[in-house]
Amino acid sequence: MKTDSIILLKLIGRRIKELREQKNLSQLQLANEVDLSKTHLGRIERAESNVTVESLTRIANYFEVRITYFFESEE
Repeated sequence: MKTDSIILLKLIGRRIKELREQKNLSQLQLANEVDLSKTHLGRIERAESNVTVESLTRIANYFEVRITYFFESEE
């Protein structure tokens, strides 16, 4: 079960990083836009920290994607 959580955290982090890089944003720029610290955003992107639904919603809104985007398989 813990492995599934880690896989999901890695997927979410990868998706956030991809969106951020597509917009040519630094971690600091995105963190400021979505009211997170740069350190916490970096930890989310590296799957070292959990992301709250509230934070994920702010990130999804910023990038104008549905929150489900972060959970969809990359296949």
